[in-house]
Order: sequence, then structure tokens, then C-alpha cells
Amino acid sequence: MTTEVYSCKDGQALKEGKLDYAHDVTTREEAEPDAKRRCQQDTTIKKVAYYKVTPDGKFRMFYSYTNPNCKPAAAKVDVAKPVRKARPRKPPEPDFWGKLARALGLRS
Repeated sequence: MTTEVYSCKDGQALKEGKLDYAHDVTTREEAEPDAKRRCQQDTTIKKVAYYKVTPDGKFRMFYSYTNPNCKPAAAKVDVAKPVRKARPRKPPEPDFWGKLARALGLRS
């Protein structure tokens, strides 16, 4: 028999959380201190759940722990696309008539 341990952050579904296997945790009494230890190591963990998985694939949750001291994870900053400032564009070079008008003082 294997034990699956799901650890999820605040706002995350339990099945979307991190999955670990704990072969030495098989009872509620062993799961409680293990859950508290996991939450102390990573304060962003909101919930830890322990499932017993049998060799034929059946599973059953036997313990869950909600971290009362959960600190929300810092907001992720999208660093993939840096913000670029627009460069000022130069006005186009005047054509023949524009140069002539400037030379005659009709345009500045």
C-alpha cells in the first residue's frame, strides 16, 4: 500500500497541488506531525491531504490538514515580456516641394 500526499497553495485545487509519495506514513497518527512539518517548511502551503492507494488502484483519504498559519505566495510578475518604451519618430524628410517652400520661407 502506498500513501499519496497532496500539498496545495491558497486558491489551488487539491488535485492541482504537488504530489509526493510517503511510504512511511500509513496512519492518522503518523500523518498529523508530517503535515505540520510540511507546513512549517513551506509556509505557503494551505492544505495537505493523505490518500491510501491500494495495488488495484483504489484510493481513500485518511487525513487532511489545513494550515492555520498560511502566508499567501507573492504575486508572480510576468518577466517573459519586458515593457518597452516607444521611441519618438523623426518626421519624414521633406520632398522637393517641401524643401523649396522652406527655402523661400513659406514653411518652417
